[in-house]
Order: sequence, then structure tokens, then C-alpha cells
Amino acid sequence: MGLAIVRYATALVIMAYGFAKVNGSQFTILDSELDKPMGHVSGFWLTWYYFGFSTFYGNFIAFAQIGGALLLTFRRTTLLGACLLAPILGNIVLIDIFYGVDPGATLVALILFCVLVGLIGLHFKDLVELFWTRQKTTGGIRFAGAPVVKWTLRVGMVSAAFGFTYWVANYNNRAPSPIDGTWEVVRAEPRSTAGAIPQRIYFEYNRAYMSVFKFADGSSATHHFQADPDNHSLDIWQKWLSKGAKIFTGTYVLDGTKLLLRGDLQNLGTIALELEKRKVR
Repeated sequence: MGLAIVRYATALVIMAYGFAKVNGSQFTILDSELDKPMGHVSGFWLTWYYFGFSTFYGNFIAFAQIGGALLLTFRRTTLLGACLLAPILGNIVLIDIFYGVDPGATLVALILFCVLVGLIGLHFKDLVELFWTRQKTTGGIRFAGAPVVKWTLRVGMVSAAFGFTYWVANYNNRAPSPIDGTWEVVRAEPRSTAGAIPQRIYFEYNRAYMSVFKFADGSSATHHFQADPDNHSLDIWQKWLSKGAKIFTGTYVLDGTKLLLRGDLQNLGTIALELEKRKVR
């Protein structure tokens, strides 16, 4: 009787969370949050915006919760429902903890997850038999030296995956330059050019050679740049990677959080810009 009450109570709470997504009381975001720069959005609102961005995905999670909750109400399908819901609730617990979601909601999710693990644990021996004991006698490769070959393959797979992604992150995506960062234009000479130059210039650390100009009207343009630390030269082209026409040729002087650019900017002639480094989060 007690276990049945636990099953039904757990099913009711999870079902409520599912219908909350369907009816729009979850995964909806305030206009005031949408109007903030992404670097200023809290983990909670970032999470809700992400999961609510796709109506289909939000409803998929909702119906998985509702369907899994219904399965908990039948003794014959309790294990199936718990196995379906446990990964969902486990992921919710991790998101709640590491993205700073409301502590009360985190506690509820943690309790629900523990209940589901407990329901699964009632079938521990059967699951060990299914996922471990029987597997030792099926589908094996048997020949002399097979364990060494298989472990060599496993180590090779881990090494290859790690090596490739490390190369992508550090040698393909990144080519650090001294001026990487977010820079806000605080002074422009001649002053007549102030309205035609960007308010901010991003020299992206996580995208090699990418520079983004952000203008006062909210528009932006992506360019290709190369900074030479030996002679302090800076060149910027129209298009990232494919380059196209060169739009800036000049020099830079870096002094802590200040950056001075001087050179020829396309259609504006010789200019001098004073920029200050900004943190965007």
C-alpha cells in the first residue's frame, strides 16, 4: 500500500510538470529578459529560453513526462516508467544545480529522481542479470590475444577522439593574438568619422581570425583580421576566412586595457581610434 502511494504521488507531481510545459507555465521567458545581452542573462532564464526555443522539443519532454508518469500508475509498467523518467529527472537535477535554478524546484526534482532510482532498485538483481551476467556469454570475440586487441582498440579510440577535439579547439578554432577580446571605441579622430565606425570591435579568441564590428544601430558585420605582434601591424578584410577586399590597414598599440588603432579604413581615409577593453559577462 505504501509503495503504491509513493508511485501515484510521484506520478502526479511529474505529470503536473509535464502539463505545465504544455500549458505554458514553464519554458516561457519574460520580454525584459529577452532584451538583455546574453552575457547578462542568468542561468535560470538562459535554461528556460533554450528549452522553450523549440515548441516541438518542449512538448516532447512534456509528453515523455506525462507518459512516463502514467506508466508509474500500473504495477506491470512501473519499471518501464521509472527507466524512462530517471534520465530525464537526472538531467533536470544537474541543470537545476549547475545553472542556478530555484532551490525549491531543485529539491523537488532531486526527491523525484531518488524515488525513481528506488523503484528501479527494487529490480536490481533482474537488471544485473539482464545487463551484466547474460552479456558475458553473448556476442563475444574469441581468439588468442583478443583482450589485448580490444583494449588497444579502446585506448586508441579514446586517444583519437581526445586528440582530434583538442586540435580543433586549440589549432583550428583558435589562433590567439595579443588583441583578442571585446573593445569599445571611446574616441575617434577625425571626429567627423564617429558616426560611421563601429561602437564595439570584437577580436574573437574562440574563432581564429574573426573580427566582428557592432554599430550603434544594432547591426554587425563579421570580418577577417590578422595582427602581427612583431611589427604591431593590423589588417582587416571584408569577409572572415575568404577575406575579400581589405577594409583596414594600419598599426596597433596595446597598453593594458587600452588599444590604439591608426591606419586607413575603407571609405573614411586615415583614422585613429582609442578603444578600451570590456568584459561582456
